[in-house]
Amino acid sequence: MKAPNDKLRWSLRRVRVIAGNTFREAVRMKLFLAMTILAIGALASSFLFQEFNFGSSELKFIADFGFGGMTVFGSALAIIVTAQLFYGEIEHRTALTLLAKPIYRSEFVLGKFLGAWATVACFLGMMTTCLIFALWWRETSIMVEYPDDFQDGRIVRYGAVIGFSAIQALRIGILCSVVVLFSTYASSSLFAMVMGVLIWIVGQLQHITTEAWIAVDNWLLKGVYALASFALPNFHLFDVGDKLALGENLPGAIYGKLGFYSLLYVSFYLAVASASFNRREL
Repeated sequence: MKAPNDKLRWSLRRVRVIAGNTFREAVRMKLFLAMTILAIGALASSFLFQEFNFGSSELKFIADFGFGGMTVFGSALAIIVTAQLFYGEIEHRTALTLLAKPIYRSEFVLGKFLGAWATVACFLGMMTTCLIFALWWRETSIMVEYPDDFQDGRIVRYGAVIGFSAIQALRIGILCSVVVLFSTYASSSLFAMVMGVLIWIVGQLQHITTEAWIAVDNWLLKGVYALASFALPNFHLFDVGDKLALGENLPGAIYGKLGFYSLLYVSFYLAVASASFNRREL
């Protein structure tokens, strides 16, 4: 898109305005409210486990339950919210009004992405707070019932819970950028959602493609596997919940590597999305 004014410079301020408006619109959505109630329900359900004498292993069960909720429901929220917020602007013609102002389409794409990502990050933060409180409350109760299991102090590593949430936010960022890409040329928000779900599933299984790429001898198949391995994100890398639930500490370098990995894919998908959206007739 050409700027209405040739001297107009690309501005992060306009991106922040679009992201802020997108975030406020997302928070007002009924879906976000439903997810909020779901998070509170997950916290309430964790209290039911006090009726079962699992000992300290109950804490791992609650942690796994919370980690799974962050991954599954966070991904679902990312796909639906991003598709509805981005394509909704096109469907209701509000994007045309906005883009008639001095603004680049790439600013619009980045702003929508950041607004959707911030919405899901808030949900993850809320889930993390609920999970930490549930673990702390239950661990305190178990310490009274089974003091011998806690001779060395508390078992739960609450910093690891926050670390898991941060890693899932990185995964969600990649997923949001993928949905934005499909939304730039989709004919309906449903198409963008379906493609987002497919990419999420393929991303969870992408490590299988990588293993096949290494094992196969045929150069043609090797090229296809290599292309799929590099073009699609490997969401399996972000599945660190089992290690954290068992009390292991992740090296700080892991967070840095996953952050860089996410930045590369988000940048790539948003760059393609901006190019695609520039060619779209509104």
